Amino acid sequence: MSYVIFDILKTSIYISIPIILIALLKDKILSKYTYKLNYILCILITLRMLFISNIEIYLPFEFLKTQNNTTLKSIYYINNENSSSLNYVKILFVIWIFGTLYVIFRNIYKQIIFYKKIKNIAYKVTDDNIINSFEEEKKALNIKRNIDVFKVDGLSSPALINILSSKIIIPNKDYDKKQLKWIFRHELTHFKRKDNLLKLFLMIACAIHWFNPLIKIIKIYFHEQCELSCDEKVLKKSNINDIKEYALVLVSTLRYRNTLKSNMLYSQFNTNQIDLIKRRVEGMMNLKKRKKGTLITLFLCGISTLSILSFNLIYKQNTAYANQSEINNEIDPKSNENSQVRPKIITDEELKNNLKKVKRSDVKDEMEFYQDRKFDELTQKEVDYAIDFLFTGKCKRVLVGSDVSYSINTDSLYKDNNN
Repeated sequence: MSYVIFDILKTSIYISIPIILIALLKDKILSKYTYKLNYILCILITLRMLFISNIEIYLPFEFLKTQNNTTLKSIYYINNENSSSLNYVKILFVIWIFGTLYVIFRNIYKQIIFYKKIKNIAYKVTDDNIINSFEEEKKALNIKRNIDVFKVDGLSSPALINILSSKIIIPNKDYDKKQLKWIFRHELTHFKRKDNLLKLFLMIACAIHWFNPLIKIIKIYFHEQCELSCDEKVLKKSNINDIKEYALVLVSTLRYRNTLKSNMLYSQFNTNQIDLIKRRVEGMMNLKKRKKGTLITLFLCGISTLSILSFNLIYKQNTAYANQSEINNEIDPKSNENSQVRPKIITDEELKNNLKKVKRSDVKDEMEFYQDRKFDELTQKEVDYAIDFLFTGKCKRVLVGSDVSYSINTDSLYKDNNN
């Protein structure tokens, strides 16, 4: 499991590229497109952050062919001792684990504290005017799920809380019918888009990549685009008077002080960030149409999907894993004096017979054995078991223990079998 850290570092580097592009292009280029597109971009980056290992796809046909001119006269082994570097990897892995757990538990703690605070100051709404306005908006958005509405003391702005049992909380003050209309439409739009669930994914992704300083950029941009795209959705096909009413409701919440600290799984009508409120109002009043970017959205979705898939084609499986600097030098397994166990030997003919029983499309690139221990700690029987699996032809490389690998070049053997 220690080698997971390499996949995480690699993924973190990958997602850093689009984050940097967002930071550079958000004002000049991305601002020309809809907030929906920008929000989708944030979601795609978040989901990519969660996939630290690629999903392997095995295609049942030969897509491409490559020729390998290497002639295999005998079997070659590569015995790698990486004890010192492995220790560093384990240390990094432990540091990453502690960092990830710290971020996750810190957010869980904040969540628990938040719900404890509102538990004793929340009152279920019984006002018919509020309930009727809420039901009207549910019907308009075709939402049939039961959602409770509570009034909360010390809250400055309405919000959608929870994921499984969603609730809407509103400040304990009086609202007119128009204000209730926009408040409920906004929060129910968050509910329908599953924004709180997406924020949970963001929190987990940020926990996994806590060491990456660029995470803060995507975190802030995600929350901005979540609110801006929600406003955009709410005001779709609205006239100028509706837009003014909505903006006034948003600005009016600035008069109240929020004594409850929000958390990540919390979609609030007003975030109490003056700059964001200003951007939201400016975005509403700007009647200039933004580009939808449908093709760009499809392209980004395709790139994101391909980036998490690993296609195992036959031409890829023909690649030799042996060190190319040693491939032309026959290595005698018996000369490995540092190991307390002796690798088994098999003849070319025996291996060719094994390969006849295995479909090339079923061959794995790599298999791991006993990764919780070093090679020197393994018994002869355990090493033989791993090497025997290599000799079956079902994989091209085996990792024996946490610090030794054995590879076998079967390209010419496959070629000989075909002849």
